[in-house]
Amino acid sequence: MKTSTPRLGFSFGRLWTIGRNTMTEVIRQKFFYILLVFGLVVIASSRFFAQFSSVEQIKFIKDFSLAAMTVFGALIAMVGTAELLPLELENRTIYPILAKPVHRTEFLLGKFAGMAMLLLLTILLMSLIFEGLLLSTEHQLLASAAASASAPGAEVSAQEIADQILHQTRDPALLKAIFLIGIKALIVCAISLLISTFATSVIFNVISSVIIYICGHLEAGARQASLGDQSPIVRGLMLVVAFFVPDLSAFNLADAVVLGQHIPLRLVANTAAYGIFYAAIALALAILIFQEKEI
Repeated sequence: MKTSTPRLGFSFGRLWTIGRNTMTEVIRQKFFYILLVFGLVVIASSRFFAQFSSVEQIKFIKDFSLAAMTVFGALIAMVGTAELLPLELENRTIYPILAKPVHRTEFLLGKFAGMAMLLLLTILLMSLIFEGLLLSTEHQLLASAAASASAPGAEVSAQEIADQILHQTRDPALLKAIFLIGIKALIVCAISLLISTFATSVIFNVISSVIIYICGHLEAGARQASLGDQSPIVRGLMLVVAFFVPDLSAFNLADAVVLGQHIPLRLVANTAAYGIFYAAIALALAILIFQEKEI
């Protein structure tokens, strides 16, 4: 039967309580520790794979680490969110919650808030490991550069090498890239939560989220294909993909960071606004579906 809730005002206090409990529940899941530890290990190990010159080594670490943060952030968002509602229904813990004076909107937004806090904490931990790795590599390379520059016949001064190294390790664009990784993870979380409102299978939810995630990285190509010389059916399909699927490739600034390109703050703000808007649409649809869902 559909659970009825008393008419009462929206409460951020109840939302916060649900979000805090959700974060605690997900942290207790084994998959979270497996993905988090594996992600941290992958980032920390990137230094051992970088067999390049000083600047190229730093570029590799930045590219490798940002990619790892993106992938593991998305995986935690998919798997963690996919289990929220199905487990509540399976364990029947949702019934006493909705029997209380709690709006379904508060319940759903609380679940999203809990996952959002967990994702931000996860990305913060990975960022700290990443930054520690960069500083450690910087210290080692600066010492090596000073020794090389002092050798007889050195063509490049120690200061020139140091400037190149510091330009890579202390690039403010890194913060912009990490910020958009967080926004991207929130989009994935919102999409997975939307799917979970009508899908009862965790596996189906995860697979659907992965498919949308992949399509999101192909969205820009689909948009271009819809403008090309294609058959009407293919063009229509590409238009549907371009319209409904977010352009997740827009949140990838790793290439620009590695190449040392300037990333305008306006670009970051516009991309973040686009991501927040899409996540809000997904959450609004999830709320509409969940309000009518028979529980």
